[in-house]
This record gives sequence, structure tokens and C-alpha cells, in this order.
Amino acid sequence: MSVPKLRLLFSSSRKLHYVSPPKIPENAFVSDSILPRLVTAIHEQRNICPLAVHDDLEKFGLQYRKLNKLASDCEMYHPKLQRLDGWGGRIDRLVTCDSWKQLHDIASTEKLIRIGHENCHELKEVWQCVKLILFSAVSGMVSCPLAMTDGAATTLTKLLKLHENCKPGECSVCSEEWKSKVSEAISNLTSPSPDNFWTSGQWMTERAGGSDVTRATQTQALKDEDGVIRLYGNKFYTSAIDCQVSLALARYEKNLSLFLVRLPQEYDGTVQIERLKDKLGTKQLPTAELTLNGVPALLLAEKGIANIVPMLQVTRLYNAIAATSYLRHVTALAHDYAQSRSAFGTTINNLPLHKMSLAKLETFTRALILQTVDLSLIINAKVETPSLSSGVSRVLSAVVKVHTAQVAVTTLREGLESFGGAGYMEDTGLPGLFRDACVLPVWEGTSDVLSMETMRALSRGTAQADVLRYIRELAMGWCVLGGHQYSEELEECEQLEIPLLELSQYLTELEIASENSQYTGRSVAMGIGAAHAAAALISFARYSHNSSDVAAARLWCKLGLTPLNRIDPQDISDVLL
Repeated sequence: MSVPKLRLLFSSSRKLHYVSPPKIPENAFVSDSILPRLVTAIHEQRNICPLAVHDDLEKFGLQYRKLNKLASDCEMYHPKLQRLDGWGGRIDRLVTCDSWKQLHDIASTEKLIRIGHENCHELKEVWQCVKLILFSAVSGMVSCPLAMTDGAATTLTKLLKLHENCKPGECSVCSEEWKSKVSEAISNLTSPSPDNFWTSGQWMTERAGGSDVTRATQTQALKDEDGVIRLYGNKFYTSAIDCQVSLALARYEKNLSLFLVRLPQEYDGTVQIERLKDKLGTKQLPTAELTLNGVPALLLAEKGIANIVPMLQVTRLYNAIAATSYLRHVTALAHDYAQSRSAFGTTINNLPLHKMSLAKLETFTRALILQTVDLSLIINAKVETPSLSSGVSRVLSAVVKVHTAQVAVTTLREGLESFGGAGYMEDTGLPGLFRDACVLPVWEGTSDVLSMETMRALSRGTAQADVLRYIRELAMGWCVLGGHQYSEELEECEQLEIPLLELSQYLTELEIASENSQYTGRSVAMGIGAAHAAAALISFARYSHNSSDVAAARLWCKLGLTPLNRIDPQDISDVLL
């Protein structure tokens, strides 16, 4: 072959394709291996018709490719801060791309927040949770302000209900004007109209620390001569600063209190953006350091910490939803890629080692889906059941957040290997998913902080026994997801006997490990999370009689039950000498 022909063969003008890129699912809900069956199963177990929920999720699933394109735009065009105008005047103008705004509008019109707050369906929490799982990975990080918005709406709703019977003069917080402002905020935070939809921030973290807000909060709330409370201080890490309102902690008189701040529509100096944060991931999300210089605030509760608990439960659930969504998205792409990518004379989905990698991705994705949906049912349970006490909700809201975040980050890193070098290339969009997921073990409490919280919760009353009993009863089929007492008796499944035995032995080890967990609390928290995921997988397989579900339960009990560390405290002290 002559040299000119060789040049033509490898010329850039020829349409040479390295490999077919993985296809974004046409309908993310219908094509999912478990979500449609899970939604049907939960409804059937409670004798509720699933058609309305299925129809909405199917329609939403058709938007997946559009959402992915908008999310890609957000990754390309990051928010910017215009501090000064052309004449040198300070304006602190935040500039975001059009796709970021479109994703907010879609979140509103699709009622991603409102579903959870209106009496539209008996299983609205499942409906909302599954819809958010479909949305989060392709939301361009709009899922973050949604989490804080839902948390704020939940907190405000509980406070309004707490004060609904208060009469003028009876309460130092409540008044008719107060009720009107709180009601207005709830209405806008849950609005299905983009023109009226508000998002909320969450101003807690300060320079002195993040999770330990009781000691770290230095922001002061002072009442001016007109009786208006104003906030003064620095909030070191505030996400989604294009929000309309925010919940904030500040010291007021002798208390650490909770406030609602309505952000000024035009710059007036009361809220100053000092800088946008340069982060590892979530670069689509405008995160900033703020100086509060007398911004007006509405006192919501004198005891702030006790009243942010509902918000924390919601935002931790959203964290688990995001972890699940990222892993689900990458798993779907890895399956599709493996069918078209060839190596060693065959497509890679036929290579035993790669089949093992795909099976692990699929199993871990199903585990996170099931335990996240279960948590959504648990924290929204109206009454306690024989299987479900209040202690279970407190422990699992922390544990599931820790477990899903850690599993997602580790498994996503492995998932990128499924694409070879393409998984390392920024223009494929895959590395961004991994970087974004790295925030999940940090946001709403690091794994160590939440593990300490878990150990404290387990030490109260019968909480430890209640949590382990719930996991056992879920696995044994004595209850189904959400602690619901299923009216029919689930049939025995011989193929589930081994994972049941493995889970039973693991729970016994957990009981022993939790007795001395000062240094190994993180291992115990991860262990409870892994056991909860195992029980959810076994429960679903017991109900579905599907060989794929049974195999996932068996695989998880081999691969997902994390080792429980038994460490000599002296070794920890000595290695740090």
C-alpha cells in the first residue's frame, strides 16, 4: 500500500469510531431492572392500585434523555459571580446557565417536592422517592436545592401545625403575621408553578465547624429599634445561593435559634457573597461563603437544634436517593456499553470477569434502591407497628445515609473501570458523576459524625434490639418494606436459606461488635446498613419469586456484608505516636 493511501486510511476526515458510546435509556423507568416491579409490589402488598403512580413515572422516564442533556450543559457552564457592575458598584450577581433554570422549572412542574406534601396518594412517599431516584443523577445538581427545599417545607409544616392552636399573646414566637409568612413559604416551596416556586438554602456551617453547630455557631440575631430581628455573621459553606429563602441558625438572646430568611431580590448589602467555593465536584451547584450584615429574619423556634431534626431526616434521605441514582445511572450505561464493546474476540459482556463486575454493579444498585425506598417508608410511617418502633427510624436515617454514600462512591469508582479509558475522559461525562458523588459521604454529616450519632442512638432504651429485630423480621418475611404487616404468608424459598443463614450470623456478630464501638462505630454503622440492605433484598426476592432477585440477594450476602473490625484501641494510640 502506498504512503498516500495510508495517510488517507488514518486521516481525520474519515469517520473512524473508537467505539459506540453507551446509550442513555429512552425510558429510564420502564427499562429499569427493578423499579417498576418494586412499585407494583409495594402497592399490591397494601391492596392499593399502582396505575396512577406507574403512569406518571413512565411519562417522567421519557424525559431522561432531555434531562441528561440539560445536566451536561450545567456541567459545562458553571455558575459565576459578578461582584461589581461597570461603574465599580457592588452587585454580587450570580450568573447561572439557562439549563440550570430549566431543570428547576421541570422539578416544579413535575411536582418533585409537592408529591410528598399533598394528600394525592396513600403511598406518596414511594412515588416521590422513585421519581427522585430517576431525576437526581441527571438533575445537574438541582437535586441538592430540592433536598433543602423539601427539608424546609417539612420543618415549616411541622412548626405551623405545632402552633396552629396558639392564641395571640400565648407564644413568644407565634402570631397571625408569623402564621401568614410561614404558610406563604410552604405554599411557594411546594408550588407546581415555576413562576411561584421557591427553593431553600440551609445556612448552618460556619468557620469554626460544620456538624458541631451547637458550639460552632457564632452568627448573632439582634432586634433593631423597629422590632425587626436581623442576622449578623459568616456562613462558611452555603449551597444553592440562588434560593429565595433559607433556614438559618443564629444565637438569639440565650438560645441557638432557628430562623427563616427571605433573601433580598436586589443587592442591598445585607447578604454579601464573599466567594464561590472551588470544589472537587458539584461544580454546577453555586456554593458560597456569605457574610450576613443585618438581613431580616423570622424567628421560627427558640430551640433551633431540636427543630431541625425533621429537616435532617429529609436531607439524609435525599442523600441516599442521590447515591442510589448515581450508581443506577452508571450501571445502566455499563450494561449497554458492554454489549457493543469488543475485546479478545467477543463483546465484553461475555467475558467471565467482566460479567462478574456487571453482576456486582447490578446487585449493589438493587441493594441501594431497596434500602432507600424502605427508608422513605420508615420515616414517613404514620404509626408504629409491631416491627417498627421510633428507634428504628432514628438509627436507620443515619445508617442508610452513611452506607449508601460509602457504597456508591466505592462502586462508582469500580464502575468507571467498566468503560476502560473512556471512563477516565472528561468529555464522556463519566468522571463528573464520580466527582459529584464524592460529596455524599460529607454532606449532612460525615461518616464518622453520623456513626457517632448512630452509636448514641443505639445506646438509648431498646433501640439496638429494635433495629436488629426489624432487620430479622424483614428478612424472614414477617413484615415487608416499611414494616408493613403483610396479610398473606410468604412462601419459603430454598435458595434463600444460605443468605438467611449468612445474615443471621452477621447480625450476631453485629451485636457483639456494637458492645465496644468507641473506635469501631463506623464499622458497626456500615454493618447495620449492609444488613438492612441484605434484608431488603431477601424480602423482595421472597415476594417476587424472581430468579434474578434471588441471585441478587445471594450475591449481596457474599459481597456486600462488610467485615466488622475488631481493633485493639492500644494499636490505634501506638500507631499515632
